[in-house]
Amino acid sequence: MFATSSDGLCIAYDRQGNGPALLLLQGFAATRQIWHELGYVEHLSQEFTVVTMDRRGIGESAMPTNPAAYHVERILGDIEVVLQACEVERYAVWGHSFGGSTALQLATRSSQVERAIIAGSFFGHVYPQERIDEIVNWLESYLEAKAQGALAELGVDAEEDAHLSQINIPAQIACWRALVNWPIVHPQDVRCPALVYAGSADERVATPLEKSRQEIEQAGIQLRFFENLDHEQEIIERKIVLEPVLAFLRG
Repeated sequence: MFATSSDGLCIAYDRQGNGPALLLLQGFAATRQIWHELGYVEHLSQEFTVVTMDRRGIGESAMPTNPAAYHVERILGDIEVVLQACEVERYAVWGHSFGGSTALQLATRSSQVERAIIAGSFFGHVYPQERIDEIVNWLESYLEAKAQGALAELGVDAEEDAHLSQINIPAQIACWRALVNWPIVHPQDVRCPALVYAGSADERVATPLEKSRQEIEQAGIQLRFFENLDHEQEIIERKIVLEPVLAFLRG
């Protein structure tokens, strides 16, 4: 199914199940299909109305290449039109990685969000300019190396190339460039009950979360670390993370 954004773009989404609404937001380069493939939708739709979507720039949604199209207001506006199409007024949100950062933005702004689960993201400056520059430079190098038939020199094997070939790289570059202007979120900004979790092996996320533990807990936010899980496993290991998330959602 498709909804139309405020700037006229098609945003792909799915709606499945019955019960309280639960919006699932995946990581930066993943599509909404990951929630289906890992069994989340099948399991959660027994208890919730589950909404999944491809953010603009990925999957079946439109893929603008202008960084202005990825301003936080545009991304959140896309979510709003999808939820309107699903006739959802109040909902919980569960986001991983970039989806977790987006869920944090929702949790600070929208009175419609009843509960938020943030996985694989943290408070503060998640996307500093130097990190964005590093990623954008690599993606541009990949495009150049691919055009010149020099992927081996960049260290890109056939499997990685096959994965990257399924992604609209110019759209991803545009989105990365926009992230430097996304607002910084602090724990005290969150307006709804929230659970933040990370794997202990996801050092880029776990380290700043641990440093902010006191501030997070003072804001009434639940913080949990899963032993030995890395960034990808925070979503891949459904059987490990699902039980505590469901307990939080059920209140």
